[in-house]
Amino acid sequence: MKKFVDIHSHVAWDIDDGIPSIAECEKALEIAYDDGIRMIASTPHLIPGRTDLDVIAKRQKQLKDVAKEFGIQIRTGAELFMNRASLNAIAQGQIRPYEGTNRQLCEYDVRRDLSEIEYADEPLYEMRVRGITPVIAHVERYFKGDIDLDVVENWKDQGCIIQINRTSLLAKGNKTVRNNAWKVIDAGLADLVATDTHRTSGPRIPVLSDVYEEIADRNGEEVARILCIDNPRALLEGEELQQIPAKPKKRRFGWFRR
Repeated sequence: MKKFVDIHSHVAWDIDDGIPSIAECEKALEIAYDDGIRMIASTPHLIPGRTDLDVIAKRQKQLKDVAKEFGIQIRTGAELFMNRASLNAIAQGQIRPYEGTNRQLCEYDVRRDLSEIEYADEPLYEMRVRGITPVIAHVERYFKGDIDLDVVENWKDQGCIIQINRTSLLAKGNKTVRNNAWKVIDAGLADLVATDTHRTSGPRIPVLSDVYEEIADRNGEEVARILCIDNPRALLEGEELQQIPAKPKKRRFGWFRR
């Protein structure tokens, strides 16, 4: 069985809109283990000015103890919501990078198109000048129409790490988001695929084997392994990530050639 690593999960119970109870947390851990997931990064929402970091830390300590019983290692972190208040939070160190690293999972408001967020670049800059590497969650969800790959490439050029959601790739969301997610992978711009677990039933569950097989079928086993196993582990270990190859474009009218 493949040993997956999930770097984006709301499995810590009763602290955000994710898993609601310890009983559901235990169920989620069981599902994850059965699927081959052996390491999970707990990344509850961190909304500057509203979230208590001490509450997150306490619950994640409890989560580590529970997860041991299921054979799963927990790494701590948080998903920083990048609003105006996030600039002060970053400056004051009121963020929560992945445990033992200088890498911070972060997200924009998915209810808005990225073009409408006038301060989109400032939080990324504030993190980078302080030696923090932004890990941008579910980039495919920030564009209400076709994704602008130039924006994603610019993030990569700045040193950001690009994460795609499992649900986006499996057509469990809307068609635009699905197309955007595959475009990022096909262009060779994606670094990681994660579950963004919120529940134990429905689309946002702690499973990676299905999306691994989907990626392997479309883009090859090497790409699937890098996105679902090798890079997630490297991220949490503070190691350098691998670049996936872009998918070769099919030649149009190639059948005319002799």
